Amino acid sequence: MRFRRAAIALLFAVLIVVPARAAEAPTAIQPPPAQAPPAVQAPPAVQAPPAVQPPPEVHVLYPPDLTFTSDPKVKIFAFRGSKGDPVAPVVNGKAAAPLDGETFLKGEVSLFTGLNLLQVGDKSLRVFVLPNALMSSFRSPSGNEGQELVFKSYRLHPALDDGCDGCHTLEGGKLKAKDQKEACYACHNDFSKAEGGKKVFLHAPVASGECTSCHDPHFATRPKLQKLEKGCFECHDPFPPNGTVHAPVRAGECIACHSPHAGPAPKQLARAGNALCLGCHKETHTRHRSSAVLGALTRVPENFPVERGELSCTGCHVPHQSPNARLFRKPQDDLCRTCHSV
Repeated sequence: MRFRRAAIALLFAVLIVVPARAAEAPTAIQPPPAQAPPAVQAPPAVQAPPAVQPPPEVHVLYPPDLTFTSDPKVKIFAFRGSKGDPVAPVVNGKAAAPLDGETFLKGEVSLFTGLNLLQVGDKSLRVFVLPNALMSSFRSPSGNEGQELVFKSYRLHPALDDGCDGCHTLEGGKLKAKDQKEACYACHNDFSKAEGGKKVFLHAPVASGECTSCHDPHFATRPKLQKLEKGCFECHDPFPPNGTVHAPVRAGECIACHSPHAGPAPKQLARAGNALCLGCHKETHTRHRSSAVLGALTRVPENFPVERGELSCTGCHVPHQSPNARLFRKPQDDLCRTCHSV
C-alpha cells in the first residue's frame, strides 16, 4: 500500500515539474534575417573619345567645275572661314603639294592632257586640258544619251595672284568684300579724276562704285572680265532693227562712240561734238555745217544745235537708229524745210 502511494506521489511530482520546465524552455532560435548581398558596383563608364571635327569647308573660287584650258598647269584660289590643317589638292587620285595660306588659299597643280579630276577640300572639279588649243570651249559626251558636257575657258583677274585679302576681309568666318571704289582704285585709275581738272562724265555704275555690275571680280569668259551676256543691252533698251541703223549699233560696238567708264562729253562720248562723227566720216558737209552760209531762202532756227560756229551733225542725224534714210531725224523734205524756204 505504501509503495502504491509513493508511486502516485512521484507521478504527480513529474506532472507538475515537466510543464513548468516546458514553460521555461527558450523559444526556438530564429535564423537571422537574410541580408541582401552588397550591390555590385558597375565599372566606370568608358569615356568616348571626342568627336573628330570635320575640316572647315573650303570654298573654291577658281577653277569652276567644267573648266577648259590649253595650259597643263592650273591655278587654284580658295578660302575657308577659319584656320586648319593644310589643304592638299588631289589630282586624279594623287595628292599634290598643299595650298599656300591659312584662310586665303592659293596654289598651282600640274594636269594631264585630257580630262582631269581635281579634289579641293570637299569640292570635286573637272578640268579638260588640250595644249595649244585656240578655241574657247570644248564639248564632250557625258555618257547620257542626248547630253554633253561643255567645258569653258576663262580669263583670270590678275589681282588674284596678289591674294584675296586685297579685296576681301574675313569677318566671323565669312568672306566680306571691301568697298568697291577702295578695292578697284587700289590698282585701277579713278575715272572720276580727269586730267587737268577737266569735267568728266561718268557712267552711272562707275559713279556709284558698282564695278561688279559689269565686271566679274574673279574670272570670266569674255574680255575685260565682262560678265553681261547682253553687254550694254543688259541695262539699256535695244534700238528697233527696222529703218536705218548706225553701223556700230548694228554690230553691237557701243564703245566705238561711248566710253564704258567716263568721257569728256555727256553720255560718256569718246569725243565731243562733231569730232566724234568725223573720227569715222570724212564727208565734211561744209555748206550745211557752217551757220554763216545764209541767204534769202536759208534761216537756221535759233534752237538748232551749233558747235563753234558750225552746225552740229546731230541737228540733222540721229546717232543710233532712224526710220528715215541716212539716219535723218525727219523725212528728207521736212528736214530741209527746217532751214530752207523751198
